[in-house]
Amino acid sequence: MENVEFIIHKFNNRPKPEERKNILVIACFSEFGCEIIGSMYCIPRLLQKRPGDYTIAVGWHGREYLYRHLVDEFWEIKEEYQYLRDNCAAFGYIGKSLYKIEKKLQQVGKLSPTKYLGNIAVANFCPKCQWYGASWTWLPCCPKCKEENGFVHSLFSQPDVGKRTAVRIPHPCKEKMKWAKEMVDERPVAIFARGRKMYGRNLEPEFYVEVIKRLEDKGYTPIWLGEKQSVQPCPVDHIIDFSRMEESRDLEKTLALICQCEFTVQFWTASTRLAGIMGVPWLLFETPDQIYGVGQEGVRQKLTNFGDKKIVLCDFQKVKDNPQDAIELFDKGVSELEEGNFKDIVGMVDNKLTADLLRDLDRFNLIEEKECGTSEN
Repeated sequence: MENVEFIIHKFNNRPKPEERKNILVIACFSEFGCEIIGSMYCIPRLLQKRPGDYTIAVGWHGREYLYRHLVDEFWEIKEEYQYLRDNCAAFGYIGKSLYKIEKKLQQVGKLSPTKYLGNIAVANFCPKCQWYGASWTWLPCCPKCKEENGFVHSLFSQPDVGKRTAVRIPHPCKEKMKWAKEMVDERPVAIFARGRKMYGRNLEPEFYVEVIKRLEDKGYTPIWLGEKQSVQPCPVDHIIDFSRMEESRDLEKTLALICQCEFTVQFWTASTRLAGIMGVPWLLFETPDQIYGVGQEGVRQKLTNFGDKKIVLCDFQKVKDNPQDAIELFDKGVSELEEGNFKDIVGMVDNKLTADLLRDLDRFNLIEEKECGTSEN
């Protein structure tokens, strides 16, 4: 791991300083759902703290597009090491392999490790007394000195307020949008089929065969998207499996394809980020605890979604045990999305009453925030 190789992307003519203290190396070995948060919020905040530093982001193969507008260089890990993505968990990882890579990067400059981007996301800080604490819960003031003015709130504790500070991922260029338009047929819909080792929650290929059939019956042209390390192979031969094509390593091309789609479909996966940052509608199956309150996925979605969305709330095991019932819910979700009904569907869950209450409370809070202009109100 100490000898791992990178492909280096240089984005400008700025000379690299000779002294390490003037070089900031930002490790970005997060899982994809958090990596988007990192590029839109955490890295910009980190750069504000170290103005003038020569900055190098280091991360996964095929991701340079996320950092092109932020840093001086991006060091892209070679594809042969992509198996290390299986070790990722949010803003961090398990095992020693990625730790060894980060430790080696300290020879290049001052290292900001992957976990520090997570610290920025959940950090509360008081400039007056220098108190620091990590929390997803909104604090009205510093718990130590009670100072309110200037108190820095955690990004995750106020996602609707924090969203105003987003540094958006650039829209794909005209050439790649033209390429994508020529690539797809009429009424394309993107499917992302989770195939991860971490956490599991992968549905059977037969389920996706039925999903494809239902979409085609409605007149759509499904297209299979994702990275081959984290999605299943396409279970049918007659649609485009972009996940196994060389072009799928180009994130800008992937985003250009999504921009052509009427919506995207996913089950228990953070690929909604791709559609969300481009303002393309998406349909997701997810569990209630991940969406409502301080559910991790719900908070991240609020920070990264800039379009319409439709969520079907289901427990994974119930869907796995009763796939036909889930397909009927999928049909319902697509139909309501077509009608412009973006209210969450409470489907196959253990406690439907609780999920209903949480859904309505979450919806009420969103309406209140829009009317008041800030979640503090």
